[in-house]
Amino acid sequence: MQQLCLFEDKNYTQLLPLTFLRPAYDLLLGQNKLSEKIVQKFPDDFLILHCRPHVKGYIKRYYPKASFNPVQQSGPCLFINGRVVINEYLETHLKQIDLTHNALFIQKNTVVAAYLNGSALLVMKKLLESIPSTEEMIEQLKPLCIAKELQDIVILAYPEDLITLNPKCIAKDFFSQQYYGLIKGDVHAFAALYEESNMFIGMGSIVEDFVVIDAKKGPVFIDENVFVESHSRLEGPIYIGKNSQILGGKIKNSSIGPACKISGEVSHSIIQGYSNKAHHGFLGHSWVGDWVNLGANTTVSNLKNTYSPVTLNWDSHRHETQETFLGSFIGDHTKTAISTLLNTGTMVGFGSVLLDSGLHPKFIPPFSWGKPYEYVRHELEPFLKTAEEMMKRRQLIFSESEKESIRHAYKFL
Repeated sequence: MQQLCLFEDKNYTQLLPLTFLRPAYDLLLGQNKLSEKIVQKFPDDFLILHCRPHVKGYIKRYYPKASFNPVQQSGPCLFINGRVVINEYLETHLKQIDLTHNALFIQKNTVVAAYLNGSALLVMKKLLESIPSTEEMIEQLKPLCIAKELQDIVILAYPEDLITLNPKCIAKDFFSQQYYGLIKGDVHAFAALYEESNMFIGMGSIVEDFVVIDAKKGPVFIDENVFVESHSRLEGPIYIGKNSQILGGKIKNSSIGPACKISGEVSHSIIQGYSNKAHHGFLGHSWVGDWVNLGANTTVSNLKNTYSPVTLNWDSHRHETQETFLGSFIGDHTKTAISTLLNTGTMVGFGSVLLDSGLHPKFIPPFSWGKPYEYVRHELEPFLKTAEEMMKRRQLIFSESEKESIRHAYKFL
């Protein structure tokens, strides 16, 4: 057994608001998180997670067996950049490492991975006392390693990368598990299943009459204990996480995390988990974090009238995407009121409450509360009380470590 460390680098800032209180490796893509994809390839290694210190308390409920931040000085360690979407090409390179030498894997001036022991391990351990830049890592590690330039490695750079990659990742994850045509749940007699060999329906799941599941264009994976209500239409590629409820409407080309309640129209989107979109309204080419509640008829625009590429703005940073279809990126613990309207490329910060039916601006800072262009800062203690009540509804405890992470983020904004 060796150590396996997933690390953050400074480019997490380019993935805001997705990474406000989570490392990139905690992001859902396809049927699981980036971290889970890596662990599946190295199941026997001792997992260490490196992240910003105040983020640890917020995410550790999802990683009960992992160690956070400290890397042991004895023995080698395999380091993998948390923004990497691991594939067979990278897996092959990492499993063919000459264990007698330190190795550094780079793609376009980004550290993809490193296998380190001895003095090189000590250098990396020192670097990870903070959040290093890839330039710092390359400068200090390259003289101590056999360096190899890679190609065809997928590394998340900007929020839209998740949206563009997701449909193919759903299909790849599905076929890698070889769950073809397994129907373990209760599918009622008048449900319509097209291309059943391209589906998996997990134990304890219920698919009511008059549901349509169409897997002709891509696989459909419905995890355990999912409820799919009558008059829902699911079109693959699609992933529905454990204990989620689909309450009517049309969902396609999307990943829905655990314990969500979803209705209306959802297309080419990712919902991390524990979030509600239980009413009508359109969500397209968008990302929604944990513990979000979208009010009835909340609607996201994912296409400009000019059909031109969508621009993303986070604080003073402007990013010109190449995407014609792109909706909103909605941070954890955000709440929207009835008929809230969000424009193409809207970035909504963590813990915001959006009121009124007017069109909100394209950048909304974390902990904003109010009508469009009339925001005040959300008061911290009422925010924490609301978050605690929402978690209780999912039979989960809002831990003190999560509260401290949020308090830190609130204080140092």
